[in-house]
Amino acid sequence: MPSDPFITETMRRRIQEELEAVEHNHDVRILLAVESGSRAWRFPSQDSDYDVRFVYIHNMDTYLSIEPFREVIERPIDGALDINGWDLRKALRMVVHSNAVLFEWLCSPERYRETKMAERLRSLAHESCFLPALIYHYDRMARHAFEEIVASDSISFKTYCYALRPALALLWIRGHRKPPPMDLPTLLSRDIVAHEVHETIMDLLERKAVTTEQSSTPRIETLDTFIANVLMEKANRFELSDRAPVLSKANALFASLLRGGC
Repeated sequence: MPSDPFITETMRRRIQEELEAVEHNHDVRILLAVESGSRAWRFPSQDSDYDVRFVYIHNMDTYLSIEPFREVIERPIDGALDINGWDLRKALRMVVHSNAVLFEWLCSPERYRETKMAERLRSLAHESCFLPALIYHYDRMARHAFEEIVASDSISFKTYCYALRPALALLWIRGHRKPPPMDLPTLLSRDIVAHEVHETIMDLLERKAVTTEQSSTPRIETLDTFIANVLMEKANRFELSDRAPVLSKANALFASLLRGGC
């Protein structure tokens, strides 16, 4: 099997050790663990860190207690590794609200841990997706990064990618009416941009791959025009549709998993 160009085997082994330590130290079971940053987005720089995110479940007694408990586990950032996760109950609430961050975890191309529960959570998220929530999220992301671009003549490769990925996600949702993939190459695989834009993006990714996170480039007119055109269609704030049916399904899934249906 060819080596993964985005995740080294040494780091993959270390990540597995860290996940096992989380389970042991916090008495939880990790149901899903993925890469969530630039390595999963497929545009890392030479010094990009590893952003590992996971969903975990406690034993039933924890959930039956009247005492509140923290629903996030965070490991200290150690060099190139940033690792933290959400309790399943929190993750299911994010499904009910069509949270874009959780959607990306669920569709990450880099998975360190995967159980049957992950597919059930993924299926519920997709079948109950409220697209305006995703559209608003990616619109905000793209606009924030693009504001940084137009405010300077020298732009980090990272900032350009942080504007391009959500802009492409917006085009994907508009064209396909479904949640977008997480990584840049898949977003570009359906010919959703003109050839010149596609080639310019690919050139940007090649240049970024051999630089550091702080490396920069002069403004790129082709990309500036592309992003600006995408953002001409503004996303408005939204109100969630009736989520009672989704909440009911999320509660049923949670109960099933607690009873051992993972």
